[in-house]
Amino acid sequence: MTLRTLRTTLVLATLGAAGAIQAAEEATPQLGGTVNISTMYRTLDATTWDLQNWTWKGNHDNLQLESLLRGDLQYGPRGKNENSFVEQAYIPYNQLEGSLAESWEVKEDPMRVIFHLRKGVQWQEVPGVMKKRELVANDVITSFQSRGESPRAIPTFWDFIERWEAPDDHTVIAYFNQFHGNWPYRIAWGYYDGISPPEWQNLSEDKRADWRNAAGTGPYRIEKIETGRQQVYAKNDGYWDSVTLNGKEYPLPLNDKVIYHIIKDEASAVAALSSGRIDIMEAIRWQLVDQLKKTAPELQFRKNLSTNGTYIALRTDQKPFNDVRVRRALNIAVDQKAILSSLLNGEGELLNYPFAQRWTEFYTPLDQLSDEARELFEYNPEKAKKLLAEAGYPKGFSFDLQVCSCSPYHMDVAPMLQAYYQQVGVKVNIKTMEYGAFRSNMRGKTQAGGYLMNNGSGNPIQVLRKSFRTDQTWNASWYSNEEFDRKIDAAIKEPDTEKRNAMLKELNDFIIDEAVPHVWLPTEMGYSAWWPWVKNYYGEQRIGAVKPNAIYSRIWIDQKMKESMGKAR
Repeated sequence: MTLRTLRTTLVLATLGAAGAIQAAEEATPQLGGTVNISTMYRTLDATTWDLQNWTWKGNHDNLQLESLLRGDLQYGPRGKNENSFVEQAYIPYNQLEGSLAESWEVKEDPMRVIFHLRKGVQWQEVPGVMKKRELVANDVITSFQSRGESPRAIPTFWDFIERWEAPDDHTVIAYFNQFHGNWPYRIAWGYYDGISPPEWQNLSEDKRADWRNAAGTGPYRIEKIETGRQQVYAKNDGYWDSVTLNGKEYPLPLNDKVIYHIIKDEASAVAALSSGRIDIMEAIRWQLVDQLKKTAPELQFRKNLSTNGTYIALRTDQKPFNDVRVRRALNIAVDQKAILSSLLNGEGELLNYPFAQRWTEFYTPLDQLSDEARELFEYNPEKAKKLLAEAGYPKGFSFDLQVCSCSPYHMDVAPMLQAYYQQVGVKVNIKTMEYGAFRSNMRGKTQAGGYLMNNGSGNPIQVLRKSFRTDQTWNASWYSNEEFDRKIDAAIKEPDTEKRNAMLKELNDFIIDEAVPHVWLPTEMGYSAWWPWVKNYYGEQRIGAVKPNAIYSRIWIDQKMKESMGKAR
């Protein structure tokens, strides 16, 4: 691809003014500086620093952490523009590149994946934990084995791995006991495969939970954590990766620091962006975009349908939600089109979960679903009352709905849901919770009958397994169906891609149409914005499961431009 073609592609990607993009391409990087970010999780502190707890947010907070593979950014808006790199956990296989593994091979008889590790990759020195030394194959194996032994491990997650072997210091082999259609996500670029050294794994639980002991090979190290305020990451000198810009190779990271600003108040976050205190804001609701365009017209914006599905998970293991008629009634008692048009100003989609609309080879549009499925998205309170009466609740019932204060959308939609349900005789008791308590309640003894949640769609296998397979960690509806379990397991083991995709598509339609474990709610549109002094950045957010470090490490800040625009350093 020529430079001229590349620029044309970027303009078509609507990433901002052509002049700004051209400047980013041609300017000589100014090394150093600090990148200030209001991330997509700006209201949340790190959930834990102990990666043995299988936290979904670990990759996001541990910028020192790397996996074997990652997404190749040249397939994104800076290159071929085939992938926006905003998905939480979906990277097509042909868009992967090596990270800690320089290359890999998939072999049969026996089924195995051979990872060839990069030579010379160094673990960061962490006082009191480990000296700086080279990453070797046994480090990778012990990282997987140690995490797999954790009591917090997700059931069945690595059951397809028969054994690991290290024939030499730079070769790791994962032997499978059977084919697994989602192996790259499970062991190479997903949520739980960041490689940690044995020195860290051998620490006590209390010491692993201390961010000062965090160890890794990545472009940053954790410098300072101020709970409720900021997370500061400093450059890892001697990091192995580099980037070529305008024909010249530069060691990464291009900046000296990345700072996550924890800002729980939405207005304060927007003010920080407008003033230039924040360089990038990764999550902006539609209500604030016009205001920002007026107060800070130089900002560059990007618009994407959220990668989260929004729904009420209903406790299908308990009355009254163990009756599918009740679950169907609660769907049609809600005017979802009105929520989309009024609360979201039309900025969203009615159906974007379990499968995301971006997955065109898997997604079934609403108008192509069965009559029974389409009915769930039509407002029909009279039929809702009839279904409730048939199920034995002619006078309705009451239930608790747990809601996270961390989500402005949830806080806005909860009273609307309460009003809709009141019209069909169902009383909703809204229980607002901070994120820590909200998350710990899921799948716990105190989880309420209704649980209003955002859940990342992830990837086609992951979203069906985690949300609907019996006893899975993120199955907040407690849905259990032996036939579904058997079919999802069969799809995962199916080596033929075309057959596997068809099986997954059928299961997705079944969940929407027949199982109905959730009250489906519209998915909101989201915006991100950044100042034109943020260079070599095109709105990407993840190169793995909520994994941004390779993106941030390529950013440089044009301090002269920032100063010329009247913004403080």
